[in-house]
Amino acid sequence: MALIAHLVCALSLVVAYVLQTTIVAQTPLVNGTADLILLFFAAWSLQERVYNSWLWAVIGGVLISLFSAMPFYMPLIGYLGVVGIAKLLQRRVWQAPILAMFIATLLATLLQQFLYVVALQVAGAPIAWGQALDAVIFPSVLLNLIFALPMFALVNDLVGRMYPLEVEA
Repeated sequence: MALIAHLVCALSLVVAYVLQTTIVAQTPLVNGTADLILLFFAAWSLQERVYNSWLWAVIGGVLISLFSAMPFYMPLIGYLGVVGIAKLLQRRVWQAPILAMFIATLLATLLQQFLYVVALQVAGAPIAWGQALDAVIFPSVLLNLIFALPMFALVNDLVGRMYPLEVEA
């Protein structure tokens, strides 16, 4: 069963990455875009029956870092942050997983975007915080919140098919 979970997670990440780079990145809101991989990690980590989310956050973060223009460690830190936030919320808000998904999406998007702006500023890019908030961070948060519910539904269904609940006879 663990092999199937790894295969499903790997294929889901590939699909999310392809959709991210081909469709979502081409339809920004102002200059912000949704991050389907971040949403996938949030939804995957909120599932009670999934135990490999930290491993896949590392793998996904390293792989995305290879293709990203951000400094190498930034996507990795962002995806580890989303898994940490989701796991923390899973323990605290376990009765309302959809609420946890929205909170995790909001906090993780803000964390990731603030990390990106700081990394770019450290690298010497002249980015003003006000402009970054208005043009990139807030639109990205809005788009991620819009896509959070469909991503949670898809991942919840996937996990439900991988790990069906056992019914006592």
